[in-house]
Amino acid sequence: MYPASLFQARLKEEFLRTNRTHQPFLYIKIYARQFDIFGWAKPNKVILRTWSICVLSILSQIKFADVMGYLSQGSGLGLILLDSDISTLEKIRRQMLRNLHKAGLLSQLRKELPKTPVIEAYAYTGLLEKEDQEFDSVIEKFNKSSQGFIKLSRLYYSELMNYSKKTAWRYLLKRTVDLGLSSIALILLSPLLLLLALSVKISDYKGPIIFKQTRVGKNGKPFTMYKFRSMYSDAEERKAELQKFNESSGPTFKMKNDPRIYPLGRLLRKFSLDELPQLFNILKGDMSIVGPRPPVPNEVAEYLPWHKMRLSVTPGLTCFWQVSGRSNTSFDEWMRLDNQYVRHGNLGVDAQLIAKTFKVVIKGDGAY
Repeated sequence: MYPASLFQARLKEEFLRTNRTHQPFLYIKIYARQFDIFGWAKPNKVILRTWSICVLSILSQIKFADVMGYLSQGSGLGLILLDSDISTLEKIRRQMLRNLHKAGLLSQLRKELPKTPVIEAYAYTGLLEKEDQEFDSVIEKFNKSSQGFIKLSRLYYSELMNYSKKTAWRYLLKRTVDLGLSSIALILLSPLLLLLALSVKISDYKGPIIFKQTRVGKNGKPFTMYKFRSMYSDAEERKAELQKFNESSGPTFKMKNDPRIYPLGRLLRKFSLDELPQLFNILKGDMSIVGPRPPVPNEVAEYLPWHKMRLSVTPGLTCFWQVSGRSNTSFDEWMRLDNQYVRHGNLGVDAQLIAKTFKVVIKGDGAY
């Protein structure tokens, strides 16, 4: 039985190994508390027996090579089932239901299900993102049939990060800073925002002032991102014919002299003025001031397993990529810089990146 810190390290090790070998594994959390949120209510005998049977059903299926350890802050047990996929979890689910039926609990549980799933399971395949996206429908079907005992999700690197009271306060402070700075910026920059909005409309009156686009946020959650429109209104329709001129080394589209950008749009992009409406995304909580740039879904579909680590934190306006050459940086180097932030980012790093971003934006380096 691993202590919490070593179990967390072992989980990260398995995550990285799967990126190389593409051998899937399951990460299972068995929570000890199944009562009310504060733990003040009297224990429910039906739920207690259900919890015991579910745990024993899982333990009866583990192999010698599988890993068991404590979850952080004593919240329960964690299991890593090596070389296991959803079929393994399906066997466990069926065994649980058989055991619950033998104990005469299923009829009672239909009247009073556990408030939260007894078990949270995460599957990691180490496959390309587009293959994992096809797996989402299988996960949805499994969750519908699990009757509330097991909740299955895809595993993102955020589940492997160490969460303690110290980090909880750090995230709270980061969100407070995001709200404070974005609110102040919107108030101070409101005359500029109005001027830019008017300029965009005059430059190309056929299209909207704000360009809305679906982007991928933390843990793959989609959201609508806002920008001042810097391209002609038919830009998306013309993208296919320009693919042969793509200057990016990865799934992103980058073209230095993109003909879809109107003259004012080039100025907006050079000094990142088109990004200012994303201050509203920060207020909504979809983005942060500092974090990896949010990608579009068709780019994410082409991600390699190690690329997906950048989706483990809230996306932002600026990050290491923005202050390290931006569009002049190769795609893989961009991904490495974002993963560096995921592993080592903190409030001190955020402050340094914000300061460096002002210098880069004023110079207009690497923006097109």
